[in-house]
Amino acid sequence: MRFGIKKLNLYPAVIQSVRLLLSVATASLLAHLCKLNEPYWALITAVIVTQSRIAQTLQTSRDQIIGSLIGGIAGIIAIALQIYCGWSPIIVFTIVMIPMVMFVSWRPTMRLGVVTLAVVFLFPSPGGIFERPFDRIFSIVVGVLASLLVSYCILRPQARYHAFLHAKEAFSKLYKLLHAVLIEGISWDAVEAKNDEIITELRELASDIDEARKERPTCVLEETDPVLVQLFPILRRLQSDSIFVARAMEAYGQKLHPNTEKALEHALKEIFYFFKIQSVRQANGKHKKLRNACDIHVDFDSLLNPLLEEAKKSCPSIIQFTLKALCNDFCRGHDIFSS
Repeated sequence: MRFGIKKLNLYPAVIQSVRLLLSVATASLLAHLCKLNEPYWALITAVIVTQSRIAQTLQTSRDQIIGSLIGGIAGIIAIALQIYCGWSPIIVFTIVMIPMVMFVSWRPTMRLGVVTLAVVFLFPSPGGIFERPFDRIFSIVVGVLASLLVSYCILRPQARYHAFLHAKEAFSKLYKLLHAVLIEGISWDAVEAKNDEIITELRELASDIDEARKERPTCVLEETDPVLVQLFPILRRLQSDSIFVARAMEAYGQKLHPNTEKALEHALKEIFYFFKIQSVRQANGKHKKLRNACDIHVDFDSLLNPLLEEAKKSCPSIIQFTLKALCNDFCRGHDIFSS
């Protein structure tokens, strides 16, 4: 069932649905244990806060708590003005609402402050009038805690897994771009289109690495999972190298020597196969076991040295320079997976 769901791209949606249901159930349990007067605020908050990524959940949690605190303070001020100044509710509400609306227009993520103000001031709840803000703020805090508990302890997102899958896709698209540029001779518009696809994968990879840091806040990722941390920089270098190669080929304006093409095609195929296989293995295994493992041996020197020698014989200096930079970064990538 799980694999069928993944093929339909429904697996993340199902996991998020389960995560939401567990967050609501946890919030309901905590609200019952705390004997909240209005437990539904905790449940609503749990639904709002629970996101598919821990980084997003933390951001939303912070906004919800700060917004509710600001709205609660504004509600206390409004209640005090009504009681001690004797002003009508509509006048008091308008006076307090105007600065709140201006604040929310400046910081839209704090819009819960307006909602909290309206609920605290306009809708009475059990207990004293000054207990309303504290009761509802505490309910929101309970909802946030429930969401964080579920996100961290029950259904933690698999950021590392997704990071290596995005890296594998980035390597695949880099291979297609370099093969098209060096062997097929595609147009610059096609180069830009393929480069945009690579940049999209790099953005997803960077987001996944940031998410992995949030998943393990007590660990230094550079020490516990150096392969993951070094993936983005080397892919970014290879992407830049590919553009330099494409520019050089455009300036060269003709196809490479057949022997050079043959050496390039063989080297690119073997090198990127190594990168893709290692990315998949890292995604599917435990990083502590795989960090220094390299079952697939590829002798990069035997692939790259003949290529560079051939380029010296038949290619202009600009092509030699870009190919040398590309080969150096291939070796750096190999060292990341196998050192």
